[in-house]
Amino acid sequence: MKEKEKQKEINQPVIHMLEMTVNCIPGPIYWKNKNGVYLGMNEFALAITGFKSFSDIIGKNDYDLWPQFAQNIIQNDQKVLRTGLPLHTQESIIQPDGKIIYFTVVKAPLRDENGNIIGIIGNSLDITEQKRKQLEYLEKLAPSMPGPIYWKDKNSIYLGMNEFTLKVTGIKSFADFIGKSDYDLWPQFADQVVSHDQEVMRTGKAVHKEEAITLPTGEIRYFTVIKVPLHDDDGNIIGIIGNSIDITAQKEAESLKIENETQKILIEEQEKFAKLANKVAHDIRSPISTLTSLVKECRQIPEDQRIALREAAIGIGDIANHLLQQYQKEEKDPSKTEERELILVSMVLLEILTRKKYEYKALTIKFDHHFEANSYFAFIKIEPSAFKRALSNLINNAVDALENTSGKVDLTLEANNEWVKIRICDNGKGMPTEVKDKIMNKTAVTQGKKEGHGIGLTQVWETLDNNHGELYIHSEFGKGTAITLTFPRMSPPAWFSEEIVLNSDDLVVILDDDTSIHSAWRMRFEGILNGTHSIQLKHFEQAQEGLEFVNALPSVEKAKVFLLTDYEFLEQELNGLHVIARSGIKRSLLVTSHYANLLIQADAMKRGTKILPKQLASEIPITIVEKTSEADVPIVDLIVVDDDPTFTKSLVRYVFRGLKVEVFNDPHYFLEQVARFPKSTKIYLDNNYDHFYQSGVDIAKELHELGYERLYLLSGDYFRKGELPDYLTIIPKEKIDEMKDL
Repeated sequence: MKEKEKQKEINQPVIHMLEMTVNCIPGPIYWKNKNGVYLGMNEFALAITGFKSFSDIIGKNDYDLWPQFAQNIIQNDQKVLRTGLPLHTQESIIQPDGKIIYFTVVKAPLRDENGNIIGIIGNSLDITEQKRKQLEYLEKLAPSMPGPIYWKDKNSIYLGMNEFTLKVTGIKSFADFIGKSDYDLWPQFADQVVSHDQEVMRTGKAVHKEEAITLPTGEIRYFTVIKVPLHDDDGNIIGIIGNSIDITAQKEAESLKIENETQKILIEEQEKFAKLANKVAHDIRSPISTLTSLVKECRQIPEDQRIALREAAIGIGDIANHLLQQYQKEEKDPSKTEERELILVSMVLLEILTRKKYEYKALTIKFDHHFEANSYFAFIKIEPSAFKRALSNLINNAVDALENTSGKVDLTLEANNEWVKIRICDNGKGMPTEVKDKIMNKTAVTQGKKEGHGIGLTQVWETLDNNHGELYIHSEFGKGTAITLTFPRMSPPAWFSEEIVLNSDDLVVILDDDTSIHSAWRMRFEGILNGTHSIQLKHFEQAQEGLEFVNALPSVEKAKVFLLTDYEFLEQELNGLHVIARSGIKRSLLVTSHYANLLIQADAMKRGTKILPKQLASEIPITIVEKTSEADVPIVDLIVVDDDPTFTKSLVRYVFRGLKVEVFNDPHYFLEQVARFPKSTKIYLDNNYDHFYQSGVDIAKELHELGYERLYLLSGDYFRKGELPDYLTIIPKEKIDEMKDL
């Protein structure tokens, strides 16, 4: 404190003398202390700053008054204080109204009576008009330049530019640009831009650089810039002039190329690992099928041991499912509209259950499932992602009800001809009547829920409302809750097989590259045949071997072949559909874990085969049709083969009333069964079938070759005279009366 007072006493005479004489000097004079704080000035200096009173300036520094120019001014002050020598240079300030003023300044050290430097004293000469004239040629020339041109002063303040510059920067008017610095316009890139300006002014040489700016829209643009010094009439550098070329498209292309190359490498690595994961899952699932069949067939094993085996099989299956799920595509964005699809409920439930086991593996909760035999093959029509989210939400709520204690969550699946019922049960705390009533009234319930799980009930209701579903709750407080979802059961898609139908003298060829699946099929057939049928089994692990065996059979024996084939054979050239196509056999079933692949479904239909999920190999019913004698041949008046159930029902009810009619809505199944009917049977065929590889004309040709002669084509198609074979009679669908006459 004493030092400050002493310094004030020493400085006072000098400051007092300045204050007494400064207004007599005919020009702007000002003085600052060593910290750059303004201590005083005369009326001329106050006038050129644009401020109204001394109190607006005295006690403030250049950062307070004109921050965009302060750095240059303070650097000049520090040079004077450091060297103790006068300095002649140029500086700029910005007045309160936004006008930029340019000066030639002379700064000298301010000393006390003892010769110590206590600050600086400066004198300024306004050269704004002179500089304006120096820059007029730029303003006149810039509009005619075929590209963005701009110029700045030594403080990197924009002094002018042409229309092209406004256009590429997205700034609307010159007034929004002039007088601003890069820090005002695009602060995140300003350091780089200003450093290039400083390099030009420091070296006096042109620079060629890349720069970036941010448009008012937030878009980033990239430029190749050339900057050169801007000189006054005396050759002094007073700023820079720049020219820019937009290279945004080029930069984005380069960035995209690098990103694509990186992504390509990443995808290749993921595909390699996914392929390995798929192979491991493939290798696991086949033994699981064997183990499941063993558990079902070996009744001599004590029940507790069978349960242990079953749980082991489920556990290993969960590992395979979880492994595959890691490499499945993400579900669709829930905000986007999703089409309703036919889904196999049992497979979706098993998938969800696997995910939940891994999600809650840190908790002592047992997840289990119980599917009725006739429910494994039940389909519903629903938005797949919405359905999965609804099930996930309900299971989350069931876990919440267990309150982090040991407990159990069960999924039950039941189905009849009309309905599919899914039940999620827990042995948790149950729910009070008022909570149950809120849920049934579609009121959100979040109390006591973790991580917003209660909000999921809204999504559950939306899914039910959009898909003709119903919800029922049975809950006992302190004992647990069962929530039942009910959906209309739908007919399975054309590619799906619900049953294996064999003739009693068939040759079943089983083609799979995993030995354990052969054991599973062998056990299934042993439990059915019991030595009472003459069905033979033939096993192949190599697709080419199986194909050669079938093709080497005499035509009579080949007609008895029923092929059960996997789709994928690891490290083999053929797949199951190749074998079906190249063998030309009429009866086959593709047994594969890739059942949901749309391309495989379409190809299977084209090849005249159906698909069975490999996970259901132990569940599918196998029916054996005994070879019939003449007395056992079914007697019908006619057969109708049309995939439109509504149309066939109308025919039977109104056109063929009183006749014994056999209807086939599935042409594939018809071809499997047609040999049971006498060659004299009237057969009415549609010409176009959805999801079937043959037309009615093609089927008629095959039937004619088998000896069937009374063949009719029900079609809306037009055929020219002589286009149809003589053995086939066309009946337009709209001419019902002709069918009555027949």
